[in-house]
Amino acid sequence: MVNNLTAKLDNVVHTALVKCGYTGAQSETLVVGVSGGPDSTALLYSLYRLKDQHSIELHVAHLNHDFRGVEADIDAAFVAEMASKLALPYTIEKKDPIAYQQERGISSFEQGARELRYAFLANVADKIDARFVAVAHTSDDLAETVLLHILRGTGLHGLTGMAYSAPWPWPINIHKTRLLRPLLEVTKEETVAYCETLGQDFRTDSGNSLLRFTRNKIRNELMPELSRKYNPQIRDSLIRLSHISTIELDFLNEETDKIWGKALISPDSNNHGSVTLDRAIFSAQHPALQRLMVRRAYVLATGDSRRLRESHIATMCESANGATTGLTIQLPGDWLFLVNYNHIMLAKEKTDDYPYPTFSGSHSINVPNDRELERITLIPGWEISVEIPSNTTINDIKATDPLTAYLDIKSINTNLHVRTRNPQDIFQPLGMEMAKKLQDFYTDSKIPAIWRSKIPLLISDKGIMWIVGHRISELGRVNDPDQSYLIKFKPTDK
Repeated sequence: MVNNLTAKLDNVVHTALVKCGYTGAQSETLVVGVSGGPDSTALLYSLYRLKDQHSIELHVAHLNHDFRGVEADIDAAFVAEMASKLALPYTIEKKDPIAYQQERGISSFEQGARELRYAFLANVADKIDARFVAVAHTSDDLAETVLLHILRGTGLHGLTGMAYSAPWPWPINIHKTRLLRPLLEVTKEETVAYCETLGQDFRTDSGNSLLRFTRNKIRNELMPELSRKYNPQIRDSLIRLSHISTIELDFLNEETDKIWGKALISPDSNNHGSVTLDRAIFSAQHPALQRLMVRRAYVLATGDSRRLRESHIATMCESANGATTGLTIQLPGDWLFLVNYNHIMLAKEKTDDYPYPTFSGSHSINVPNDRELERITLIPGWEISVEIPSNTTINDIKATDPLTAYLDIKSINTNLHVRTRNPQDIFQPLGMEMAKKLQDFYTDSKIPAIWRSKIPLLISDKGIMWIVGHRISELGRVNDPDQSYLIKFKPTDK
């Protein structure tokens, strides 16, 4: 039984090493994050037992979070003594997560400590030119992570939990070093038994029992409760969910790859890392692929998805599929999701990116007298056509795109012109009984302030008939489809 236990854990670690290229063909250095607890102690000893077989030089790394006072100092001394006993080089540093949390404006102590820890490990790996840093996440950690993500309302990415090999989590600009999790098929109970079998002591972190941390509540309260009252195999069920989600996400990513090159217009590093997608191609995709596309665009623009929530993804997809253009969605980190006529864009907040041509002055619009004619008016950046269509139906009127409108013939008359806003403008949106200040309409519609002086307004003697790209007026409502003008604005310089 004892031999089977050590053999199982060593074999799991061996398999992970082979998958990451540590075949023994050449000597390489591997950083091992060691806290001194049973998981990381078991990992270190297993790697030590396998190092000659895989031609690995091990380097132990330990960060003292300076959070538990003397206890944390004892942990650091324990790790140093263990590394020395094994004749392994080690790096031990002390950092203050509370000061870091305040400096970075991070609300979560757990997040601040995590960022400090990974920044420290990345620095150690960089100094000794290591491709991987091994950490001791177990199957229990994987199950807890999946459950934590479920509680937060995750999507498919969150359900995958952890992978045995993953990109570096923090800082986001680390590309040459990856994270290795060899123990994801091992339980915490097994790591304790492994250490006891080898006669190796380990430390117990009293911070793991503090219930003010969400993960500790899940580990010490929620998981045991779910196991007792609902599903004794809850850990295995969550791990199975993680594996299924990983397989399905792999397939969806492959499908996204097939259309990504067609949809991607401009990942523009000169425009604050902005990313632009073709809106028509995006809208034609299945909702599952749309979600992956906006997530991929966000990661491509920002370099990181940690602050992106399901609510952000849902809002981006909904706005991109809607009939309205000129929408702006606020995203974490001063990023914006901009919905234009032909494009959707991830950009930094100060980006203007007005979706249409701009012009100045007031321009008269040619209006036809009968159904046989279509009148074209050219103004800077625009071609404006007006016609009296035949056999128009209510469905035709409802199906217009943002740059097309049907307006009542009697409301238009011949004195039709286009201009941008004036300070005294008022507007009565379609369906409303009362007019409001144009400024109030722009504010209520969340139209960016920098766009508002550029939007074309179609004007008759009665007032604003159409805010082009956004809303027609109640003044231009069509009561008889057969008595309507069909007006189209077509950009000519984009």
